Amino acid sequence: MSRYKSEQTAYSPLKKKYVPLWRLDTNTVTVTHFNADTQSEESKTYNTDFIRYHLHFSDSHCPNRLRRLVNEGKIIQYLDDMKLKVSEAIFRQVEHWKQTDSCYKKAVLSGDAEKILGLENCFVYMAREAVFECMVYI
Repeated sequence: MSRYKSEQTAYSPLKKKYVPLWRLDTNTVTVTHFNADTQSEESKTYNTDFIRYHLHFSDSHCPNRLRRLVNEGKIIQYLDDMKLKVSEAIFRQVEHWKQTDSCYKKAVLSGDAEKILGLENCFVYMAREAVFECMVYI
């Protein structure tokens, strides 16, 4: 069951009742939109862990923000923007470390593929930790 439903509704002949235009299910990380013009439901499910973390954090710390975004029909735009910004922030930080870390530079010069991959994975996890604190858990 969706926890967040828009106040606006439209009649669905298929269900023979009024349904909310927007629903957000924080458990399945799915946004559902009932298109009154086409009389069809369109769903979008997010599969990145940080969107799930953000929704669960927001659900417990600032549910009014989620309720407002669902009511205004802006929840998909909000989540898409977050997905893009978090991914870009992680990528930028990893690239910065790749250019400045002396161990990484030595591994590249020596052609040590295993060391390069290990350091890149380490950079990604370190960047995720920093970015999540600043961008996901807000």
